[in-house]
Amino acid sequence: MNNQHTEPRLKYKETILYNLAGFSLNVYETIIGAWIMFFYMPPEGSSHVRYIPMAFLGLILAGGRILDAITDPLVGYLSDNTVSRWGRRKPYICLSSPMLFIAFAVIWLPPVAGTSWLNGLFLAVVLFVYYWAYTGVLIPWFAVLPEMRQENRKRVKIATVGVAIGVLGALVGGGLSGPLLEKMGAFKMALIMGAVAFLGCELTLLGIHDQAPDRPPGRHTHSGLGFMGFIRVLKEVFLDRQVIAFSITIMLVQLTYQLMLMNVPYFTTLIMGQDKTAASMLMGKIIIIMALSTPLWYFVLSKFAKRNVFRVIMLSMTTGFILSFFIGKLPLLSLPSQTIVVFAIVAIPVGGMFAVAIGLIADLTDYEELKSGQRREAVYYGIYGIVRKTGWAFCSLLMMGVFHWFGFSAENPLGVRVIWLVCAGSCLLGYITFIPYNIGDSQAETKKIFLIDQSEEENSS
Repeated sequence: MNNQHTEPRLKYKETILYNLAGFSLNVYETIIGAWIMFFYMPPEGSSHVRYIPMAFLGLILAGGRILDAITDPLVGYLSDNTVSRWGRRKPYICLSSPMLFIAFAVIWLPPVAGTSWLNGLFLAVVLFVYYWAYTGVLIPWFAVLPEMRQENRKRVKIATVGVAIGVLGALVGGGLSGPLLEKMGAFKMALIMGAVAFLGCELTLLGIHDQAPDRPPGRHTHSGLGFMGFIRVLKEVFLDRQVIAFSITIMLVQLTYQLMLMNVPYFTTLIMGQDKTAASMLMGKIIIIMALSTPLWYFVLSKFAKRNVFRVIMLSMTTGFILSFFIGKLPLLSLPSQTIVVFAIVAIPVGGMFAVAIGLIADLTDYEELKSGQRREAVYYGIYGIVRKTGWAFCSLLMMGVFHWFGFSAENPLGVRVIWLVCAGSCLLGYITFIPYNIGDSQAETKKIFLIDQSEEENSS
C-alpha cells in the first residue's frame, strides 16, 4: 500500500468528475422514490388515474428492491475480479448507463390507462431492468473511492464533495420533477430528467482512473472465481460482527430516508392541501438544507471519529421525525413555517448521514485488508447496496400497511403522520444496532483498537 504521505495532491477536477455519477444516480432515485408510488397509486378520492391495486403495487416495489439488492454484491464480486484493458470498473458503467436511462423513461408509460394487472406486470419487468442497470453503475463507481486515496482526510474530502454533488442531483430531481410532471406529463418529464442524468454518468468516466490495487499479484483472487467463490466471499464478510452492525444500521437509516421521500408528496397534498409542484418545492427546500449542511459535516468529520458522528446523526434524525408527527399542531408558527423548521431538523443530519456511510465502507475495506490481506472494495459497496435496498424494499410494505390501517385521504390523513413515527423508530433502532461498531478512521487506529480488544478477551478468558 502506498504511504499516505506520498500520495499526490487531490485535484478538484478529478474529485468533481468522479462524483458526477452521484449527481446522476440521485436524479434517478429521487424521482423514483418520490413519485413512483404516487404516480401508480394516487391518494384516495383524487382525480388521478390509479394504475395498480394497492397490495399488488406494494409487492412489486418490495420484490423489485429485493431482487435488486441481491445483484449488488454479485456485481461487486464480478467487478473486483474483472480483468480488461479498460480496468475493473469502467466496463460496467459504460454498459449500464444507457440501459438505465431507457428503463427510467419507460417506467412512466403503463400500457393500460386504468387499474390493471398488466400494468403491474409491466412495472415489475421494467423496474428489474432499471435496478439491474442502476447497480451496474453504482457499485463499480462506489468501489473506485478506496482506490483513489488511502489517507482518511482525503477520502472524507472526496465523500463530502460527493454528498454535495449528490445533493445537487437530488435537488434537480426533486425540485424540477414535480413542475415538469404537472405541465408535461410523467413520460416527458422522465425523458428530460433522464437525459441530464445520463450525461452525468458519461462524464464521470473521465474522473475514474481505473487500475489494479497495489498488492502482490493473485492475492485478491484466492477465494476463486465463479458462483462458489462468490458465496465463500459473502460468508467470510457477513460473519464479522462489525459488518453485521454496519449492515443492519444502514438498512434502517436508508429505510428512513426512502420513507421520507415517498411520504413528502402525500404530506404536501393531504396535510398541507397543496399540489405536486408544491411537493417538489418542499423537497427542494429539504435538499437545499442538506446541501448547506455539507461544510458543517466536513468540519465535524475532520475532528471526530466517523462512528461517533454517525451515532449523533441517528439521534438527531429520531428527534426530527418525532417532531414531524406534530407539524400543524405545534404552537406559535404557521403550518408552512412549522414544516420548514421541523424538516430542517431532519435534513441537516440526513446530509451528514450519506457522507459518513460512504466513509465507513472505505474503513471496512481497510479492516478487511488487515484481517485477510485482501481488498474487496466492490464487494463491500455491494453489501452497502444490498442492505440499503433491503431497507427500501420494506418501505413500500410499511407504507401500504400504515396507509391501510390509518388512512391516507384528505378526510383522514393520519397514516401520513404515522409514517413519521415509523421513521423515528427506525432511526432509534439503527442507533441501538450500531453500538457494537468500533472500526477506526485509519488502518493504524483500527489495528490498535482490535489488538486492545483481543488482549482484553485473552485476559478475561
